[in-house]
Amino acid sequence: MVKLIAVDDGHGLETPGKRTPSFPDGMVMKENEFNRVVAAYLDAHLKRCGFRTLLVAPGDTDIPLNNRTTAANNAMADFYISIHANAYGAGWNGARGIETYYYPGSTAGKQAADIIHAQLVKGTPMPNRGVKEANFHVLRESTMPAVLVELGFMTNREDAELLRSGAYRAECAEELAKGICQVFGVPYIPVSVVPDPIPDPDPDTDPDQPEEGTAVLSVEDANKIIPFLSAAYMATTDKEARKEFNRLANELRKASGQEPQ
Repeated sequence: MVKLIAVDDGHGLETPGKRTPSFPDGMVMKENEFNRVVAAYLDAHLKRCGFRTLLVAPGDTDIPLNNRTTAANNAMADFYISIHANAYGAGWNGARGIETYYYPGSTAGKQAADIIHAQLVKGTPMPNRGVKEANFHVLRESTMPAVLVELGFMTNREDAELLRSGAYRAECAEELAKGICQVFGVPYIPVSVVPDPIPDPDPDTDPDQPEEGTAVLSVEDANKIIPFLSAAYMATTDKEARKEFNRLANELRKASGQEPQ
């Protein structure tokens, strides 16, 4: 049976206090700017690897914790992953690194936390703060094994520079996906889109025009690319950019013979 993974992108975009101190250029990164991008990339990775996913906090608003766990429980999800960036105090300081949490006494939770944490510290350039127990709501109230990850400190300049970088966000999502695949004994499928071989042109047809009623792109290839456009859509709040990502996804659907959304 295909496993269902509940993906929680931490706090809402405007949740008070969940942000970095001001950088020298005046920029401030809100925690959800990091969380939601990692969640979107993770969602794409998991789907590519054969999982079903449930985004328990879609959009930019701060969904109550009880709503999140209730959604996962009602859907009978097989696993719950909550994505966060950490903080210590109100200003820049020396606390930094990755830590992973599970609910006290949860054997399955600890096993999953150990596996996922090992992937994170192996693949990301962060200090290892270890696997820990915590009585967090999403760990306590979820009926499935649950893990919460803190992927760096917003209050540490070195960590914060990583947290706002696209490369680190992508790396975190990939390592989380590898860990979840390992938890369930599912092979991790790397990102690779290999085009179908181009056949020799039929001399009786115009090589620049597809035959009527045929798709110019396979459904499989289109559905490998669309999740990354969806991730880009989730990574921005710019309305014009979102419109363009949605348009491109629909062009891929039409090119592969699928209905636009």
